[in-house]
Amino acid sequence: MSTSVYGIALSGLNAARAGISTTSNNIANSNTVGYNRQQVIQQARPSTGSDVGFIGQGVDIASVQRVYSDFINSQEQKATSDAAFYNAKAQQIARVDAMIADDASGLSSALSIFFGAAQTLSTNPADLAARQNYLSSAETLSSRFNGLNTVMDELRSATNLKVRDTVEQLNNATSQIAALNNQIVTAQNQTSNGGPPNDLMDRRDKLILELSEQVQTTRVDMADGSTNLFLANGQSLVIGTTQFPVQTQVDPQDPQNLLVGMTTNVNGQDRLLAFDSGSLGNGALAGFLSFREDELTEYQNTISLLAARIGQTVNDIQTAGVDLDNNPASALFSFGSSGSFVDDISRVVPNVNNSTVNPTQVTLRGLDLSKLGPAEYEVQIVGSQPRYREVGSDGPFVPASLVTDPGGDYFEIRDPAGAPLLSFQLNNATPQEGDRFVLMPVREAALNMRTAIDRPSEVAASSAVNPSIGNNENILAVAALQNSRTLFQSNNSAGVSISDGFNQLVSRVGNKTREFNLAAESRETVLNQVADSRDALQGVNMDEEAANLIKFQQAYQASGRVISLSKELFDQILSMF
Repeated sequence: MSTSVYGIALSGLNAARAGISTTSNNIANSNTVGYNRQQVIQQARPSTGSDVGFIGQGVDIASVQRVYSDFINSQEQKATSDAAFYNAKAQQIARVDAMIADDASGLSSALSIFFGAAQTLSTNPADLAARQNYLSSAETLSSRFNGLNTVMDELRSATNLKVRDTVEQLNNATSQIAALNNQIVTAQNQTSNGGPPNDLMDRRDKLILELSEQVQTTRVDMADGSTNLFLANGQSLVIGTTQFPVQTQVDPQDPQNLLVGMTTNVNGQDRLLAFDSGSLGNGALAGFLSFREDELTEYQNTISLLAARIGQTVNDIQTAGVDLDNNPASALFSFGSSGSFVDDISRVVPNVNNSTVNPTQVTLRGLDLSKLGPAEYEVQIVGSQPRYREVGSDGPFVPASLVTDPGGDYFEIRDPAGAPLLSFQLNNATPQEGDRFVLMPVREAALNMRTAIDRPSEVAASSAVNPSIGNNENILAVAALQNSRTLFQSNNSAGVSISDGFNQLVSRVGNKTREFNLAAESRETVLNQVADSRDALQGVNMDEEAANLIKFQQAYQASGRVISLSKELFDQILSMF
């Protein structure tokens, strides 16, 4: 009897000691980031049958488990990705908003000064000082376009650097997670009851949460203790102890961009399977890519469209008049030296994977800047027929409209109402199936805009129809452009003026900035609420741990008293003999 009681008491001592140790460990790690409080799971030993029934034989420690909720942790990972996505977009677009709305760097003041100088010159067309002021304002305007484009390019480069840094952090995290999977599986197999190595699992969960800041993932916990991770598009990041690193590569269709994807083998050659931002869900990586692909490209192309439209319309007016010496006037603005306005302001980029045998050649033929928007177009050769869609669209490729012309057939990209936006030619008779191109109609305009004349006498204030020193018809037409609706014209719209076009851009950027800031704030609030819920359940509560110490201390003392009583009973039995 005493031996049985002694064994029961000893099991109680062991259980109480384990409880004290676990509670002490919780208290010691109360400020450890990522630590989940632990608890001892006890189970009763099998009872022994007797004439009076089954008598208990003490307690065993089943395991030491983490207090952990899969539901709360998956919520926290999702909330972390959401907050990081909108923080990334808000951080980047804030720079655009500050730049274009600022008088020192934006266009608003430069446009007002340019059109104001034209209006001033119209009051005295022969005044050389007014002509010089007009030329200076034109130079300021072109320089302002150049500067805006430079800042946009710098922001694109900065975003690419953030993309590269994010991918490096992502790969570092997945490498550590794969290594921890190996350690966890090994450690779990070394225990007699298959108990989990809690501290290693805490470290892995902390890394997964940090990974969620970079990219949204789907987590699948396996029976052997390992965790598999997948991107939102289904691509594997970690499978057991194997890491699948994400790669970066310069975009073959636009060297100013950095592609993100995974390497795959195609016909014996490694190629990057690029991800688009929409397939990555949320996270900082998707936020940076989304900003670069959507907002930054739209705003940069809109600024270039304004530069091209101003240059085109002003040049049309300027070259229709005569200078101060009654000579035919030359253009006020230039965009390059190719001799083709379209070639100077646009860019056509063939895909690096295009056929190398008789590759398809595409040349932009014409643009309607009054109807054109900031979109870029991807052209694909399908059965020798070019098809197109807007860059970034998930929609199908639409057949380009063939136009038969004595000078050579060409194809048109049209708006939904059927009005031609731009046209292009295929420069070989047998285009290669599958070849792709990106048409950037106005990408180079703001970069290349320059003032082409430098002498005040070369300004064409007078029209060629009625040339005279006092004639101001031409310069009045330039001044009128400030309010003339020469942009975004369509069958259902009269268009907007150049000034209104820029004001609309400022408004769109400002609204997007507020939208992303509010979204980031709301996601941060949700993340904080989820983190509070996690801490309430999984974190260390010092009051609770203090109570547990008292409980286990009392259990330890009680089991010790049972052992002492067992010894006394045994001594009494011996004394009887």
